[in-house]
Formats: sequence, C-alpha cells, structure tokens
Amino acid sequence: MVTIEWAALSATDLPAIAGLAGRCAARDGGLPATASPSFLERRYVTDAAVGAFTQGLLVACGAVRPVGETSAATGLVDPDHRGRGLGSGLLDRLAAEPGKVRLETESLTPQAHELFLARGFRQTFAEDVFRRDLTRPLPDVPMPAQVTVEEWSPLTEGAFHQAYSASFADRPGFPGWTREQWVDWLVDDEFLPGCSLVAFEGDVAVGFVTCAEEFLVQVGAVPGWRRRGLARALAVAALGRMREGGAGQVFLDVNVNNPASAALFGGLRFEKIARRARYE
Repeated sequence: MVTIEWAALSATDLPAIAGLAGRCAARDGGLPATASPSFLERRYVTDAAVGAFTQGLLVACGAVRPVGETSAATGLVDPDHRGRGLGSGLLDRLAAEPGKVRLETESLTPQAHELFLARGFRQTFAEDVFRRDLTRPLPDVPMPAQVTVEEWSPLTEGAFHQAYSASFADRPGFPGWTREQWVDWLVDDEFLPGCSLVAFEGDVAVGFVTCAEEFLVQVGAVPGWRRRGLARALAVAALGRMREGGAGQVFLDVNVNNPASAALFGGLRFEKIARRARYE
C-alpha cells in the first residue's frame, strides 16, 4: 500500500514542483512556459501551498494565491498516481481556504473537469492551446491588394490599438481597454515588434497581428474585413517573420467560444495540445 504524506510547501520545494510539472506536461500537454521555474514560483510559492509525498517523491501539489478579491487555486497530480483520490483530496484542501476560490488549470483533463463539477464549481472560462511546427512549410497567402502593412513602432501604436478595439469590440467579454491598458498588458521583454503588423486600407487600420517569443498573441480584422483573407494573411506574414528570426515553433490560445479563429488556425496546420480553464 502506498503511503501518502501531506506537508506544507515552500520555495525550497521548487525543484520537486518543477519535476512534477514536467511529468504532468509530458502527459497533458500545454504551454512549455507553464512548467518554467518563474511560472511555478508565481503559482506555488505562497503561504497556502501543500504537497503530497510518497517515499520522498512529490506526487501532488496545490496552492492558493490572492488575485484581487478572489483566491486563485492551482494544482498538479502526477500522471502515475491519478485515480487514487489525490486530486479530490487536494481540491478539498484548496477549497477550504477562506473566501471565494477560483480554480485555474493550464491543462484540463476530463477527469479534472468532472471533479470540479462534482464539487459544485462551474466553468467560467476556457481556451484551447495550439502549436505549430515552424519547420513545416507555410502556405502562400498574399496580402489583399488594397492593403498595406506596417510594423509596431511608437508611430503605429495608436493604429494597432484602433485595429484591436474595432476587431474585438463585438467579442464576448471584451474589456474595452484604453490604449495605455492594452499596451501595458501586451508589451514586455518577450514582445516582438518586428513581427507585429497593422494593416491599413488607405489610412484606416483594418486588421492587426501581435507576437511575442514563440507566441502569436492576437490576430484580428475589423468587421468589414472578416472572411476576406486578411487575418489569415497577417498571421502567415507574422509566422514567416518569426521563423526568419529563428523560431522553430509557435503557440497561441483560442477561446472555445471562437470557432472561427479555431478554424482559421486549424487551416494553418496548428494542432490543439491542451485546454486552459477557470472554474468558480
């Protein structure tokens, strides 16, 4: 019989957490960054972190961290130790934290989904993670004849925000960010201005694509330019620039309520590798 010992976790347990995250990612898929030390430190080095050990091996861990007025909970269970009650035991510990608890997962499994629902949680957000091998050929997708494109720069930043707002204003949950809010969310050390493009028809911004290292962040076209190949052309142009910069793969997220985008990227030979989700 396997003996399980639960214990509080600290920063000294990060190597063990990283090992567990790597084993989970190998089975469940997901973004490589979610198994990185920096990501795991932000999620699991908290005052409310707990782990399950068997013979010194960390086989499950979870943590709760404050996010505004909510507590966000995340957890991992070793693939070789699932089906033994570790997930439910971990969830019971995390959900017992005071206040409202939101569950977050970077690689949702059917078993986790059923467990969350059984414990009275409901899914409030889900998006699929896609990956494309950039060593494979890209399709030849010319930009529409009446469209010109420019890279991200201080001079085009405003046009990018205009295209972003006009492209996504009718999407469910659109935050309506100001230019400053959007740029603050978008631009960091991994942002790729040379691969990020804004499309113009005359002097009007009609579409855009933004990129970070190995990541296609956003692609959009204003309503009058949808289903005319603009978003596809912008995506392919950005992918080509990323490949020229040395990237061998690229990832992106697509909300599950956006089948048009899922079809667009499926047609560009992106493959779904995981589902991210939140429950409350």
